[in-house]
Amino acid sequence: MKILKILVFKNSIINSLKYTCIFLISNLTIAQSSYLNLDVENDLYFLTDEYYSSGIFIETGKVVKKDSIKKFKIWELGQEIYTPSDTDSKDFENYNYPFGGWTFLRHVLQIEKKNNSFFEYGFQFGLTGEWSLADRMQNFYHKKIINADIPTWEGQIPNALHLNIFTSYYYQNEITPNIFMYRKVKAILGTQRIAFETNFGVNYGVNVNDKISNPLYVNSDKLGIYFGLNPLFVFHDFMLSGKGFQKEQALFTARSKTFRLIFDLGFSYKFKNWKFICIYKNRTPDNFLQPEEQHHYSKISVTYFF
Repeated sequence: MKILKILVFKNSIINSLKYTCIFLISNLTIAQSSYLNLDVENDLYFLTDEYYSSGIFIETGKVVKKDSIKKFKIWELGQEIYTPSDTDSKDFENYNYPFGGWTFLRHVLQIEKKNNSFFEYGFQFGLTGEWSLADRMQNFYHKKIINADIPTWEGQIPNALHLNIFTSYYYQNEITPNIFMYRKVKAILGTQRIAFETNFGVNYGVNVNDKISNPLYVNSDKLGIYFGLNPLFVFHDFMLSGKGFQKEQALFTARSKTFRLIFDLGFSYKFKNWKFICIYKNRTPDNFLQPEEQHHYSKISVTYFF
């Protein structure tokens, strides 16, 4: 009887261990199939507060189909903030960029076409003006976090509801087993923006610019280095023109530059379920009032894989 009890006890332990292993393996599979990401872009790293001043983005993505063809579903909640150089003034003559906020929800579906390329499409809808809450967010940050002067937010871009739709195609070429050349073309059509943009970049190791691909597409460990160029042709920019379907008229606007260029230099490091990214960005002027030829800001990104 004692031996029987011991055997029953051992069998229960074995079954428990077996089910635990199955659970861990199942969760490990899930862990390789989804992620949560936080991006923070800001020019405060260079002791400035102007033009494209800051952006905060929370993104989640997962594999929705795993077989010979992968599909990725991505949701992102984001807010972008734009300000003139002189944020203390209420006189429009001192402005070189309108105050503006853009808070949005973005949905993307990516479909792998081959092992080295994918096609994506999606939509983005959100709010501008006071509806975006960007002025409250920045004023809270200035007052409570960095103890800085409160911007006036005089004559900000009007309240409006916007919808953008977009599609893009991404592909990569392997130069060596660790070095890839990335290319992406993207078209945006909407009330907030109409644009065509491309990305050209070279990446060593772990993918750095997740906005070109996504964190699950190249999911290796350790270090990554990226150098890239992002030419844009912007045909409509509500953040500068204030022209849309809203009733409210913009009090201050600036003439948009059609051609813009962003230079990227970034590093990433992936360790277990965590990935950290830092990208330096150099951006040419968005409009004809900006006196500086370049605008410097950085992106800090943290991703956790489930």
